[in-house]
Amino acid sequence: MEDFLQNTRAIDLTLTLEEGMPKWPTQPPFSAVTYEALEWGFDSYHRGISMCEHTGTHIDAACHFVPGTDSIEKLPLTQIMGRGVKIDAVGTEPRASLELDKVLEFEKEHGEIKQGDIVFFHFGWDYKYALKPDGQAFLKDWPGIAPEVGEYLLGKKVKAVGCDALALDADGTDYPNHAILLGNEINIIENAANLGELPPFFSCVGLPLKIKDGSGSPLRLVAFIDKQ
Repeated sequence: MEDFLQNTRAIDLTLTLEEGMPKWPTQPPFSAVTYEALEWGFDSYHRGISMCEHTGTHIDAACHFVPGTDSIEKLPLTQIMGRGVKIDAVGTEPRASLELDKVLEFEKEHGEIKQGDIVFFHFGWDYKYALKPDGQAFLKDWPGIAPEVGEYLLGKKVKAVGCDALALDADGTDYPNHAILLGNEINIIENAANLGELPPFFSCVGLPLKIKDGSGSPLRLVAFIDKQ
């Protein structure tokens, strides 16, 4: 492990949890209330926090969209550990869906997507997230992937599919990939950060909170790339 850490650079793919951060319109906001503080004469400082299970960089459990399927605490510990794949999709138009030919072009240029991979699509929407505080540019018209792409990755037997947008399916769709992927134990990761810093292939580790009956969880997501 020491050799691995010495020879790689860690890149944080996680948004900071903070009050006022952009969120899905029907979900509760992130909030933090201070209960004790050193300057108030207490021995320690701590806060109570409240948020949706799908706040910030997060992972969807199967039960988020598919009744009778597993909740987040049943996710295998190594589900978001393995080889990451980043597909550059920055040219995708707002509200458009990336088609399968772009994925096939990626494989032709860089190599095959394999079983157990964790595949990310970088739409460049993380750049819009930086336009806080209102986050309106991030919260509308995001692109996504076409159902054929989800079916293709299902056939590849990947472990998870992620993106830097509010959802993996484009704004205005009926979220077909949520059914395709989550219904087949392929998790979805949304609101990833810093995907633009990654090469096509890298090592990936993500750990969700172990929430009983959870529909998903905030995810601390980290990429490791070889030092140049």
